[in-house]
Amino acid sequence: MFHLSAVLAGHSADIRAICLDSQGHIVTASRDRTAIVWEHVDNSPSTPAANRWRKACQLKGHTGFVNAVAALKATPEFPEGLIVTGSQDKTINIYFPSDPEPIQRMEGHEGDVTCISTGWNGTILSGSADTTVRVWEGFREKEVLKGHSAPVWDVAVFPGQGTFLSAGGDKSIILWNNGKKERVFKGHSSAVRKLVVLPEPQSFVSVGNDGQVCEWSSEKEQAVAKKTVSSNFLYSVCLLSTKSGFTAVGEDGSVLMVSRKGDVEQSIQVPAVSVWSCAALPDSAVIVGSSDGVGRIFTPHSELAAPVADIERMNQEVASQKRSKQAIGDLQVDKLPGVEALNRPGKEGQTLMVKNEGIVELYSYTSGNWQKVGQVEDAYDKEKHELDGVKYDHVIDVDVEDGKPALKLGVNKDDDPWVVAQNFISTHMLPQAYLEQIANYITQNTGVGPKPMELDSEYCDPLTGGSRYIPPSVSSGGTSSMPQTRFFPNSTLVSEVVPEAGKLTEKLRDHNSKVNDNQRLGDTEWQKLEKIIKSVGAQEPLEEGDNHIILKLLTWPSELLFPCLDLFRTINKSLKGTFTLQEKIRVAKANSHSPGIDEKAVRVALRLWVDITTEHNDHCTMNFVELIYPLLDCVNTSPANMKFVCNSLSKALHNVSCSSETDEETGRIIMDSSLRLLEFVAANIPEEKSKSNPQSLLLVAIGNLISRHQNLRRVLSTDKISKFRSVPLEKSRQTAEEIIAVCKA
Repeated sequence: MFHLSAVLAGHSADIRAICLDSQGHIVTASRDRTAIVWEHVDNSPSTPAANRWRKACQLKGHTGFVNAVAALKATPEFPEGLIVTGSQDKTINIYFPSDPEPIQRMEGHEGDVTCISTGWNGTILSGSADTTVRVWEGFREKEVLKGHSAPVWDVAVFPGQGTFLSAGGDKSIILWNNGKKERVFKGHSSAVRKLVVLPEPQSFVSVGNDGQVCEWSSEKEQAVAKKTVSSNFLYSVCLLSTKSGFTAVGEDGSVLMVSRKGDVEQSIQVPAVSVWSCAALPDSAVIVGSSDGVGRIFTPHSELAAPVADIERMNQEVASQKRSKQAIGDLQVDKLPGVEALNRPGKEGQTLMVKNEGIVELYSYTSGNWQKVGQVEDAYDKEKHELDGVKYDHVIDVDVEDGKPALKLGVNKDDDPWVVAQNFISTHMLPQAYLEQIANYITQNTGVGPKPMELDSEYCDPLTGGSRYIPPSVSSGGTSSMPQTRFFPNSTLVSEVVPEAGKLTEKLRDHNSKVNDNQRLGDTEWQKLEKIIKSVGAQEPLEEGDNHIILKLLTWPSELLFPCLDLFRTINKSLKGTFTLQEKIRVAKANSHSPGIDEKAVRVALRLWVDITTEHNDHCTMNFVELIYPLLDCVNTSPANMKFVCNSLSKALHNVSCSSETDEETGRIIMDSSLRLLEFVAANIPEEKSKSNPQSLLLVAIGNLISRHQNLRRVLSTDKISKFRSVPLEKSRQTAEEIIAVCKA
């Protein structure tokens, strides 16, 4: 039984990778553009979990997310060893463990550096979104190896000289020997995310987005054994120091302790949506890094467990975290089972909500028993006010013109009034000069004030021309005023129409007759499905257990899947909270860019991405941006499908550009993707006059990004925009003119 032992809290964003260096330090790499070297302090029973390790050094120097980290062993030349990091900025940095600045930078990759490993004689291996593996010796590029058709997610080295593995988004694993491709292993049904070399000769384990743990022999192309341990994506796996089992982590916030036979022996929930990384520690413990920016160490030794208060605090955080609230936002408490449901055994890692004297409690099935995680609070706030289907802490009237009705404006207590005011102006196409007046009006009438920011006397606000306030979304890279624009920034989200659930019944009935027996709905299940469809039409919450009917539909063959995906979309639109955000992302990922997916299913999955991007959630934006380049390949479809695909992609890109929280690096990816799609649309799809015209949406997306990030104005090639100054649609022409004017200002 593993217990929480220590908490490493120092990052401001997701921990994406973890390693141990030559001195026994833990090194964590994060989306906050840094890596942190942690040194051990104390493990005495009374020491709080947060004080058992301390930050020794924070490694800086990258301009993008730090995706990967590895350590080079100590040598006479480098007695402390070295730390190697790989980043979204396409570079690899080398550090002394005690020096925050890099001593060496290696360039060569044409995409994000996604993984790093170290091998024989100080060799460094790197994989990238550019689909290549690169071998570096003496901090210089020695070889570029091409074999994958999608991003490389991991590299792992066999003992000895020159033999290593790479895993890719193309669902394959490649064995390389002295720079040559020796064997390709295929067995995963989705992207392969992590590899672990086993102590047995020529053996290794892999995990992937299909939730499987696969064991391989390097001498056979087929897996020796495979087992599905999760219904969600698995991102990382490590072999415990005792060699007795593995730790696997992934998308559902679970830390799975898995035996060598593939059985889940314990499931630990952490208060985060994604657990990205894990690494084994010498004392049989394991550290995991997650999307909340925290590293957590779990130990099998009860005497090394954290104080009870720290363990209870983590359990309470699990119970109250946002995604649990989202899942019960419309929950009918009177339909929950009572505590007698805990008398029935569950499955390892299963969670269950029960009603106990009117209070909703969350339990997790661990090591053969239901363990209480905590009390679950409903996320629904009856004190909130509704505007256009969205609940706000305040809804106020704003008079903008005499003789005309006031406009409604929704504000939440954590909002920044200047950002709300700018979005309001953009939505209603009001004069930019109104910004300060509306922001002050929001503060006076709601008590909501601007977020505290450090003032910079040299900063010139591109929206107001003043220096009183620095919006959180503005890049620090240079300053200049921005000409007044009409079409951007624009925060109006665009959505996709969803079909009426009732109209899907006949198509689902027809497809149900074509699937195999294991996937077909029986009479009882079909009756339940018809009841579900009626509930959706009447906007009545589904009953407990109905979700599994929908999830069963989503296992149908790709060519029969599109009405199932449409029903999934309709349920999520009509009955918010039925499926969690990570469930929606998982379905969208699985059906939008993998090879062999039917084009109708891809079309609907892309519409689901549009639905997801309207949620303005950092997690969904991150997942969408990570997949954007593979998603752009979806345009290579039949002429009949091409228009639908381009429309959905342009809407999704527009929506993520609307977020005021988009940082510069993410903005650069969105802008580059928008330009690529814009050129494709211009060459292949005639422009039409409509609100969701892809050319207009993509141009506004680019305008949104350059209005927030001055560095993007400098890198944008206005030659690519100039051709749109002569297109038929006036809005596209004028938006192109405004983009060019802003870039030249």
